[in-house]
Amino acid sequence: MDSWLNMALLCGLLLIASLQTTNALRFRRSKSNTIQTLNTKIQHLQAHYKTKGKEWYGKTIFLSHLDQLNSKASCTCQGLLLERMLKIYEEIFQEMLNKSKEKEVTVNTNDVMTEAKRSGETEVTANLNYIITVVNNLKKKYSEEHKVWRELQDIHSVKVENETIQGGALLDFLMVFDQASREKQVQ
Repeated sequence: MDSWLNMALLCGLLLIASLQTTNALRFRRSKSNTIQTLNTKIQHLQAHYKTKGKEWYGKTIFLSHLDQLNSKASCTCQGLLLERMLKIYEEIFQEMLNKSKEKEVTVNTNDVMTEAKRSGETEVTANLNYIITVVNNLKKKYSEEHKVWRELQDIHSVKVENETIQGGALLDFLMVFDQASREKQVQ
């Protein structure tokens, strides 16, 4: 009886192996195979674009950001969005304050303004100043998100058409890809 079971298991393994060689039923490649394939393709591209020489050392484009990523405190997407919203609110209220001060100056130079108008304008200015101060104080608590925003701006400003940048991309792509795939468990 054991020999029949062994034979059935062997046939099952052979069937799986034969299906694996066809395109009919392919099991997902492991992450290490993907990394190996990427590594091989990057090496071929480095040879083609001649970016393997010593002159290319240190010309990575995102490696410094990758190092900073490991040392950052937790920064959520929600926190980043809130920090940006607070920044925009601060700018809007500051613009409103500047316009109200300009209006105050214009009315004061005409010297026809009643006391009620003056106190109304002063109240608007005081309210805007208070709101700006509160927003600014809250925004200070989002300092990590602000740093991340600056890094995102730096990353976004990379000149992708620059050949030196393209060569640098070949140097650090695998490290960035590895970090990103570990972060999101991509296969």
